[in-house]
Amino acid sequence: MNRTQEQLIVKAFFEKRIQERVLHELASPKKRLDALSRLCHNYTTTLRKKYLIELPKANFNKENLESLLRKYGPIKQCYVIS
Repeated sequence: MNRTQEQLIVKAFFEKRIQERVLHELASPKKRLDALSRLCHNYTTTLRKKYLIELPKANFNKENLESLLRKYGPIKQCYVIS
């Protein structure tokens, strides 16, 4: 993983109260899974709500997901952290 990119993502999209903890967990091989698990189980309290959109089940294939993301702005690149 690109640590610099992960740091930028955490600072931009994660709630301030949890940012340092998530950065610590991502940097630790033993704790990394804990940080990633937050995105599955606690994302509503971990991520800033203004950036969350609910995906309809129909968008769970690659092509439809790409179209949905493009609807929110021009995207040349997408970084997946989870």
